[in-house]
Amino acid sequence: MNKIKIFIIILLLLTFSKYTYAQNIAYANLDTIIKTSKTGKDIITYFSKKNENLINKLKENEKIIREKEKSLLSQKNILEAEEFSKKIKIIKEEIKIFNDNNQKKIKNINAKREKVLKSFLVEINKVLKEFAEKNNIDIIISSNQMLIGKSNLDVTNDLLETVNKKIKNFKFEE
Repeated sequence: MNKIKIFIIILLLLTFSKYTYAQNIAYANLDTIIKTSKTGKDIITYFSKKNENLINKLKENEKIIREKEKSLLSQKNILEAEEFSKKIKIIKEEIKIFNDNNQKKIKNINAKREKVLKSFLVEINKVLKEFAEKNNIDIIISSNQMLIGKSNLDVTNDLLETVNKKIKNFKFEE
């Protein structure tokens, strides 16, 4: 009777151990996928151009304000003290408004970029799930979260190809 119990326990342990160690694990570099995929490059380029255009407009406006300031300083000896201080206050207010508007515009662009990247990550996660199911992978770990792994477990390039095939019509413009 004891031999039968021991045999059943050993059989159960071997059965459970088979399933616990049989997980298929892979890893991928999500940053590489985002930065080198066609859609990811399009997103990065789009927002880089928006930032560049904003910076150029800000430089032009800053130049105009500086010219007003220089013009006012050159009139310092001609204008009365009261008139001069009124004009100084006006320029200071323009500078304050200019800085506030700049901050709002920068925050707006950053918020839009974050929103687009989040929606792109949602699409990538759908592709990851499908890829894992298709290739019988139980777990895909981000390579940023691990120390070392066998190079044959790295599926970054395969995922990049899949992302480029699956995510073609991604809309991110305003």
